[in-house]
Amino acid sequence: MPDPEGPSFHQVLIAKSTDGLNWETDSRILIDQASVPEVVRFSDGRLGIYAVDGSGQGGPGYVYAESRDGGKTWTCGKMNFAGFGADPDIVWVAENTMRLYSVMFPFGPGQPPSPGQNTKPNSVNSAISTDGKNFSVEEGTRLEGVNYTDPDVIRVGNEWFMYVSTGPTAWAAKSNDGVKFELIGKVNETGAVSGSFVFPDGKIRHYYCANSGIESALSDTGGSVWKKEIGIRIPKAENVKIVCDPSIISDGKSGYWMVYKIQPK
Repeated sequence: MPDPEGPSFHQVLIAKSTDGLNWETDSRILIDQASVPEVVRFSDGRLGIYAVDGSGQGGPGYVYAESRDGGKTWTCGKMNFAGFGADPDIVWVAENTMRLYSVMFPFGPGQPPSPGQNTKPNSVNSAISTDGKNFSVEEGTRLEGVNYTDPDVIRVGNEWFMYVSTGPTAWAAKSNDGVKFELIGKVNETGAVSGSFVFPDGKIRHYYCANSGIESALSDTGGSVWKKEIGIRIPKAENVKIVCDPSIISDGKSGYWMVYKIQPK
């Protein structure tokens, strides 16, 4: 039986903004039975969403959705990824090359241990793709830690920063190459599972899951403590139990798109 709190009961939606603070959504479901979405824009204008699969449509643990008409319609398909993982996050490392970060659990794809019983570290691994569908797993691990989940990677100048979550606490790690990360420390204790974005003016904004919905914070540098912003970016509606897992991209013009997941009540 599917976990009643798991991806089988989640839905992926999209919101739009002109300033990164005020977001509007039409509550249209892009993918049903999917969670932890990650959105990317390809150089040819296509949009892609990678998410944890709760329906069995995708590859090992993932479903891939693609739009060729600016997000009006989406088609779900498969991706070729030989590793098992969860919580996908994608960054472009070259014009046509992307790196997929994902969490590998020590208990594998089976039932996780009861809360408080896991003492083995989770690992953040990575894979490379030049077409967005076929991924080759890279050797080694990018970061390890007990109960680490939901990697969120951005590039700031010549440095890479990864944010991982342990419950409502967010932690930052730093890398010079996007491959070997070293933990810096705790950056937020009031919400985690972030989607971070570097704006054209250099502003670093972190969107994250909180009790009231998706909130946001700024940081002076990629590794500094987050400073919470006033307001809620995506509030939790009355008929919704969870609003979480933000992922942000430019709309290709002067605005921004956010994909995120909800769990209806």
